[in-house]
Amino acid sequence: MNKFTFTLIAFLLAGFLVKAQETGISGRVIDTFTGRGIPDVSIQSEGLNVGTSTLEDGSFSLQLAGGEEFRITFSHPDYEEFIRVIRTVPGRMQNLGDIHMMEATTDFGDIPTMDFFDVDEDGDMASQNIIGLLSASQDLYLSQSAFKFGATRFAVRGFDHEYTRTYINGVNFNDQIRGRFNFGMVGGLNDAVRNRDVTMGITNSRYGFGDLGGLNHINTRSTSYHPGGRVTASYTNRNYTLRGMGIYSTGLMENNVAITTSIGYRWAGEGYVEGTFYNSFGYFLSVEKLLGTNNEHSLSFTTFGAPTQRGMQGPSFDEVYDLLDNTYYNPNWGYQNGEKRNARVATSYDPAVILSHVWTINRNTELMSGIGLRYNQYGTTALNWYNAADPRPDYYRYLPSYQNMPEIQELYRQQWRRDVSVRQVNWDRLYDVNRDRDRGLYMVEERHNDLMEMTFNSHFRTRVNDVQTINIGIEAKKSKGMSYKTVNDLLGAQYWLDVDQFAERDFQGDPQRIQNDMNNPNRQVREGDVFGYDYDMHVNSASIWFQNEFEFPRAELFYAAQLSYTGFYRDGNMRNGRAPENSYGKGEVHNFIDQGFKAGGNYKITGRHMVAANAIYQTKAPLPFNSYLSARTKDNAIPELSSERIAGIDASYIVAMPAVSGRISVFQTNFYDQSELNSFYHDAYRTFVNYVMTGVRKVHRGVELGASIKLTPNLDARVLGTIAEYRYQNRPTGYITYENASQPDQTETVYLKNFFVGGTPQTAGSIGLNYSHPSFTFVEVSYNYFDRNYIQLTPIRRTEAVTQFPAYSQEERSARVNEIVAQEKFDAGGTLDASIGRSFRLDGGYFLSINFNVNNILNKTDLKTGGFEQGRFDFNDYSIDAFPGKYYYSFGRNFFLNVGLRF
Repeated sequence: MNKFTFTLIAFLLAGFLVKAQETGISGRVIDTFTGRGIPDVSIQSEGLNVGTSTLEDGSFSLQLAGGEEFRITFSHPDYEEFIRVIRTVPGRMQNLGDIHMMEATTDFGDIPTMDFFDVDEDGDMASQNIIGLLSASQDLYLSQSAFKFGATRFAVRGFDHEYTRTYINGVNFNDQIRGRFNFGMVGGLNDAVRNRDVTMGITNSRYGFGDLGGLNHINTRSTSYHPGGRVTASYTNRNYTLRGMGIYSTGLMENNVAITTSIGYRWAGEGYVEGTFYNSFGYFLSVEKLLGTNNEHSLSFTTFGAPTQRGMQGPSFDEVYDLLDNTYYNPNWGYQNGEKRNARVATSYDPAVILSHVWTINRNTELMSGIGLRYNQYGTTALNWYNAADPRPDYYRYLPSYQNMPEIQELYRQQWRRDVSVRQVNWDRLYDVNRDRDRGLYMVEERHNDLMEMTFNSHFRTRVNDVQTINIGIEAKKSKGMSYKTVNDLLGAQYWLDVDQFAERDFQGDPQRIQNDMNNPNRQVREGDVFGYDYDMHVNSASIWFQNEFEFPRAELFYAAQLSYTGFYRDGNMRNGRAPENSYGKGEVHNFIDQGFKAGGNYKITGRHMVAANAIYQTKAPLPFNSYLSARTKDNAIPELSSERIAGIDASYIVAMPAVSGRISVFQTNFYDQSELNSFYHDAYRTFVNYVMTGVRKVHRGVELGASIKLTPNLDARVLGTIAEYRYQNRPTGYITYENASQPDQTETVYLKNFFVGGTPQTAGSIGLNYSHPSFTFVEVSYNYFDRNYIQLTPIRRTEAVTQFPAYSQEERSARVNEIVAQEKFDAGGTLDASIGRSFRLDGGYFLSINFNVNNILNKTDLKTGGFEQGRFDFNDYSIDAFPGKYYYSFGRNFFLNVGLRF
């Protein structure tokens, strides 16, 4: 008995001594405003991947090595990040007491850019804005580069949006036609989509296999929002002028239901660019019910949308910008009855509904499932004309440079500068031409690209033991894309005849070939009627993925695999006269089986230094958008259509010292068998031309740096930078299709090897100072530099056809060829930005926050942010000046004032 007692006492004493020898920190994280504990705050030791989360009352404890200094980061989607440097004492758990966190109030609105763009089928631009999601990342480089470099359409590692996956409540919302997430669907709902988890690059993610650009997950379950409300008012001189937002969350009520609702409105009678306007209303509702004995089941319903209408800016020529001394000239608008009217208006509405279920099986195992439904309605208006003068004011034949005589050139210059009806759309003339005839010669059409999509995702995650965690997920997605044109405004005419005017010119006497729809020949269409083209794109896909994670004291490893199926086909709703046997009805089904594999990990050299590396190989089915030679007129897919192949690797060194923290990474990604579509209006053939390149190979490689240097307890210096190289690596095959069938389809080699991929700076850097005062005041100043931004290429200027000119010598020929194929590099430039903010506690339980920022303080208006070569080329004189490039420029000095009130 004595022996047993002695053993029991020794065992308990040993346990007490072991507990007493634990080293680390503990405390409680509370809301500065309410004093209540904040649950689910992520507490991480920078660079070590050692961390924990606060409990329901805000309390926490974290074990750390003894006798060392650590930078501890406290982060939560609803609060400003807080960093505290501590030194541990061996054998002691230090109680840090209450850690105060302030609600996130910094809001600088959308980064001031011209529309993020890709050249679509008409050579125009489609807006996308990813700034808000990227800025949610805890990685300094990723979050800060989104703000610092966003004005120049900077793309992290040069990746297009289709290489980043975006999920909402576990449901994938990248569409299947163009592969992208529509950021406009949550426009003006900043507070509602604040709860985000951002995974950068090809590392592991808990919600899906991911992609090259990483994975963004937005959590809209109502219990994830802080109880209470917030209203915000903003004033700016950017794309919109006024913004109002409001959000209110009940928190979890006694009936185990939580409700969150939010609205947002953005408006501008005229934006930064003349002739543009903005009108957008956003709504959001989330209802969540907890069920089960221990609330282990969560059922949630979320719906949101943001119907928006905006006037668009069009790109133009440097000749026009110089002529008017205005780099923000917009050719899309003109006066009608004394008011500005924009011919290019984008109307969008992408409502979505998400039903999700989360089953917390036990503390280590969770099953998340959800279904998402959406109906995206997107249309852009444009001028159309029949057998009449081109109504676009900056049409190249209307410019001074097109005239031969100096006197006439000067006359045109004076008219451009003095007469608004010359340099802008002359609406009165268009109405005058139509007034005395029934059949319209001018009209405004609307090009629709609608989408209905349903997605199901389910994800199982379990922590097998202290070392291993397993993730398994499935996805099924069904999409129907609808592309068609409607008559928007007949401009005083009685009807529009639905025939192809270009085919009518080229095939006179052939009544069949001129028909856009042989099932309804010579149809007279009126406002609201569908005409021109009308087809659907059906896409079905399914995938399964698996991920295994291992966590050791000094290392973390993972590997993941994915298997997917994709099938799509075109379904034509019109029998086109140029392809009567290959345009109407269901087309050929294209099926693809794809796979992906990635692996990576990190190793902690010491408590302050870590290295990490990741690698990926995957195949991806081609996007339907890039898979057809001329989807609007016929069901001809690209010859030998195949999946894209991708291989990539990155490696990083991470440091987390009290005075310095950050990351430096190197990366390389190789793309094989890509397809690229370039569509444009061909002036000589008077028709749209589709130019598709297949078998494209590219390489993206570079180095990126993000570092924070603690100068004083309240002052940080931040350094960001990237030096990269994005190039074509081969000579792809080009396929040319003329929509009026005036020329047979053509095939040629495109000599793109070693040319640069355009559209984003390949060198960018930023240095800034960030001051934070305990009185809830912050000030930040930064200078941002950009270089090696190249124009987006047209394939036709890199073909053998551009070399077929007479020359007296080989030297003359070589010099001229080099001039034709040379790729323009935009001039380097930079912007100086600053911001300031302050928060106040008010009587009655209110909290007021004010922040103000100014971008491009030095008012640099000559910074090109994007541009593209025209698809045409002068094969008569072989002059590169006949069809010069079109450009966008960065906004000049602009500001954003934001005032928020929390209650």
